[in-house]
Amino acid sequence: MGIKKLLEFLKISHKYDKKIILNNFSMKLEAGEVVSLLGPSGCGKTTLLKLASGIEKLQKGEIKLNDEIISSFNYHLNSDKRQIGYVFQDCALFPHLTVMENIFFGIKKNSKEKILQKIQNLMDQIDISNLANKYPHELSGGQQQQVALVRAMASDPKIIFLDEPYSNLDSRLKEKIRDQMLHILRENKISALLVTHDPEEAMFMSDKIGVLNNGYVEQFGSPIDLYLRPKSAFVAEFFGEINILEGFAKEGFVSTVLGTFNCSQKFNNKKVKIVIRDEAIKLFSATKMNLNTKNKTNFIKSSYYGYVMEARLLAGSSLVHLSLKVDELNFHIHARIPGLNFFKINEKVIVETDPSQIFIFEQ
Repeated sequence: MGIKKLLEFLKISHKYDKKIILNNFSMKLEAGEVVSLLGPSGCGKTTLLKLASGIEKLQKGEIKLNDEIISSFNYHLNSDKRQIGYVFQDCALFPHLTVMENIFFGIKKNSKEKILQKIQNLMDQIDISNLANKYPHELSGGQQQQVALVRAMASDPKIIFLDEPYSNLDSRLKEKIRDQMLHILRENKISALLVTHDPEEAMFMSDKIGVLNNGYVEQFGSPIDLYLRPKSAFVAEFFGEINILEGFAKEGFVSTVLGTFNCSQKFNNKKVKIVIRDEAIKLFSATKMNLNTKNKTNFIKSSYYGYVMEARLLAGSSLVHLSLKVDELNFHIHARIPGLNFFKINEKVIVETDPSQIFIFEQ
């Protein structure tokens, strides 16, 4: 038996005034998946959630839930009949209602008793049972997001939409809340569609990621597919800081200031863009290398020299700015190295690259 399609966007086009927001967008989510929509502001991520949840009416295309049309040009199922939970960026809690009243808002009286134990279990899981009688203004941002998640799950939805739910939280709290959220979704076997502009968040939360650009899907696949096999420079840039070089492909190779790299024959005799991740660049102190003559000769043939301009310690890694001089031209390159930086300003370094993190695209 095949995997069941849960939510489908079929050739969706949408615009505000004359501005096209979505352009022939198609994507599907399978039951049990957590899928992220990743992209810059204004690329149509939140619009998709609003269309699928019924907050906005669809202009062109179809949206299906469990193989049934819920939105099309001439059909619009009311939001309260779609069985979709929604966690908004600003939580959207009612300020005059307590936590428990917010959670049960909109649920029919005769259903409240049936789901009371489920709600209590969810609140226990994330340690907010003691907040039941508090009001939203008495909660922290993280607690408000936890309440919003429990409220979205209270009606037993088929899928939950998460619209940048962690954007207003500090980094440490963000990690804690999204970890809790992922565990709850997994344990309760709930599918989710997450909107974010944070690639780390998308990779942490998702089974699959759709990268949006100008209203359509630039690439859709697993986090590892998008990271290791990006189909465009746009996608590659979303998953880490990059260096961009230009070159000319000839006979399956392209020469750059960081070496000569293999490239597809389809690029022959064309200008290409070479994308090199910061972490693909390896650095070795030229003065501290203790190599025998033979190894040193071979090493230098496949390596290049650069000079450290400056270095900054980041969380778990260091970012090193390098200057490379080739044929009287200066190139500015960034390298991200693990752990602490021990290079000094103006220190001469040997620069190597990891071919698995170098991507070549036609200009």
